[in-house]
Amino acid sequence: MPRPKIILLALAIATMPAAALTQISSGNWDAVDAKVRAVCHRLGQPKPPIADLPSAAQIKALKGCDAEKTYYGEGIKVDYLKARQCAFAQIQNKDDASTFGGETILMQLYANGFGVKRDPDLATAYACQIDGSPMENESRVQHLQSLKSKPGPFDYCDDIGSGLAQGECQARRSNQKAAGRDSRLAALIAGFPAASRPLYTAMKQRFDAFVDAHGGGEVDLTGTARAALVIEEQDRVQNQFLKDLDRLKSGQWPAASANDAAMADAQLNTSYRKAMVWAGSKNNFTTTRPDDIRKTQRAWLTYRDAYLRFATLAAPGLAREAVLTRLTRLRTAQLDDLSAT
Repeated sequence: MPRPKIILLALAIATMPAAALTQISSGNWDAVDAKVRAVCHRLGQPKPPIADLPSAAQIKALKGCDAEKTYYGEGIKVDYLKARQCAFAQIQNKDDASTFGGETILMQLYANGFGVKRDPDLATAYACQIDGSPMENESRVQHLQSLKSKPGPFDYCDDIGSGLAQGECQARRSNQKAAGRDSRLAALIAGFPAASRPLYTAMKQRFDAFVDAHGGGEVDLTGTARAALVIEEQDRVQNQFLKDLDRLKSGQWPAASANDAAMADAQLNTSYRKAMVWAGSKNNFTTTRPDDIRKTQRAWLTYRDAYLRFATLAAPGLAREAVLTRLTRLRTAQLDDLSAT
């Protein structure tokens, strides 16, 4: 059987002059240790085995694919073969701008030997094409080269140091957690009374709006790690939501009286006023402003009321005051954290 037509990328690599193989990415690589740069110069451009490359027909069929999702199994089954083919397609189609684009995925595949022969040198060659902070570039190359004598698991996020990369990796971890969380939510909701499910959908929309407002307005956005901090806080709130929904379903929701609800509401108002004063004061060195807190509080009130309507049908035997108290105390804690910064 004749060999399938190989993509132009493979032909270009195979016929590339030796001088061209000594090039590495510019930018922050100039500040990397000379020994590490020498490794990149020695390895040159990545030269993957011809057998690993997809055919022209496969490249065409994979247009618009997402190697990151396929590699990590985000919403789909993990498929290292498809991830590899997609990664090559992204490079060939110049659709490789994201942090977890084709070069990053190929680096990880060859470093770990997932669906391919493990090759730390080839993984390193791909690492030399990925720009980052000097510390990250240096650490990543050294890490990959160490796998030649001591094989072990490898991921792009193992060697990050910059705030930008922290945000990217926090988002990657968050996406993986979200997939599992969504699955658990779906299973929980399926067990609630059918009449409550439309109310859940409406409540969840309001909850998501509250989470967006809280993360975008009540998390300090100074510093390069701001994206990671926002994602981390939003994940924390999402996880708490899942835990409490499980309590609602299992009948283990914390009991509370009408007096508890009134006291919680009074404390909420006190904490809200304190947070608003702090946000408008000269002692506030964060990006949070009174309007951010006001917007988030309005979103929370809408979410709270929607949750109460849902809980009435989802757990008919549970006192409304118990739900109100729990939700109010959680929001109060968020407001208290603001003025404590």
